[in-house]
Amino acid sequence: MEFKTLNNIDIEELLAVFNLSFSDYIIPFHLTKEMLTSKITAEKLDLSISVGAFEDGKLVSFILQSEKLENGQKIIYNGGTGVIPDSRGKGLVRKMYDFIIPALKERKANVLLLEVIEGNAGAIRAYENLGFTVVRKLLCFKGNINPGMENSMITIKDINNFQWENLRSFWDIEPSWQGSVYVLSPMQDKYKALGAYSGENLVGYIVYNPVARRVLQIAVHKNYRKQGIGSGLFTAIADGQPIAVNNVDDTSKETDRFLEKKIGLQNWLSQFEMKRII
Repeated sequence: MEFKTLNNIDIEELLAVFNLSFSDYIIPFHLTKEMLTSKITAEKLDLSISVGAFEDGKLVSFILQSEKLENGQKIIYNGGTGVIPDSRGKGLVRKMYDFIIPALKERKANVLLLEVIEGNAGAIRAYENLGFTVVRKLLCFKGNINPGMENSMITIKDINNFQWENLRSFWDIEPSWQGSVYVLSPMQDKYKALGAYSGENLVGYIVYNPVARRVLQIAVHKNYRKQGIGSGLFTAIADGQPIAVNNVDDTSKETDRFLEKKIGLQNWLSQFEMKRII
């Protein structure tokens, strides 16, 4: 077995191993080449710090990773771990981490970060054995948007200039990796952002991917809540198709209630965010 980074991996080979690895997953899914390429771009995954296990020259396992600097810490995010069925039980995830962690230390990385489905007890146990601990629970919602009462005093229009320091002041919770400022900045063309304005003042906003039907961020200024602004933002993106809001910190009960009771989405899946200090 040989371990090396995925810097020179053929995307078709990675795609085949990715899909085979997740074919019998707790929630099976299948990506196209375009979807995998989009995931790598959207999550800013870096193949030079991602790692693969190769048997007889063929990829059989991988960890896709990205890196960001936040609050003085260099964080390495695991955007996907896969092992093909025939290569399981060989401790490949541990061996891949053993291979890549020295290189991450050389890059002055401080923290490893990942997400794992709450019901995947085997994976949770494996990551705990690698030194990861659960730091928070993340809720995933999906469904059709309820028609909402719009606030006639609010104007909703495109946002083109992102002043993240101002937008952060609207937050009660920190977004997960996919919705983080690092991933969203600069804003990608495939994302759409709408702001709710009271006069000239921005009082709420939503960032979403209309192709993937996924909301990345939604927030309303603390002084303007319970006035139909959040509902108006969801109504503005509604087109009769289901939409998803992933990885909402479950400590924000107000957000949970809003998404379920007001917007009409269902909490269909929960994940744990896990960390390990390098």
